[in-house]
Amino acid sequence: MKKTRERISDPRKRDLMAPLKAPHPWGTKRPSLEQNFYEAMDRPENDVVDLKTTPVKEVTETGIVTADGQLREFDLIALATGFDAVTGGMKNMGLRDIHGVDLRDRWSDGTYSHIGMACADFPNMFFRKSTPESFHRGGNS
Repeated sequence: MKKTRERISDPRKRDLMAPLKAPHPWGTKRPSLEQNFYEAMDRPENDVVDLKTTPVKEVTETGIVTADGQLREFDLIALATGFDAVTGGMKNMGLRDIHGVDLRDRWSDGTYSHIGMACADFPNMFFRKSTPESFHRGGNS
């Protein structure tokens, strides 16, 4: 924590990314194997939002609206959805296609995708799907 805090000049970001009080016991979360992550996040054009105190209210066409009413505009939103090797938790996120059909319903009979990385009627939603068979071949599909 002390070494990480030395790398972050912005006090607000420092307190969010490297808090003085550990949010969980050491070893209960996967340790970061990053290089220059904190320096990149410390740059003035990057912001850090604590979603525990300022949760996401809505995802719009141009960005994310948080509970404080602020629209944070983005060109790209990347979601870290967990460690489910088949669907990555995507069925639990409430994603809806252009017709309003929930992804959970679309995939109720199985996960279907185009080239294993896109799903029809979900524009700009790209992913990489792994299957149990791909691990036996030594790679991901």
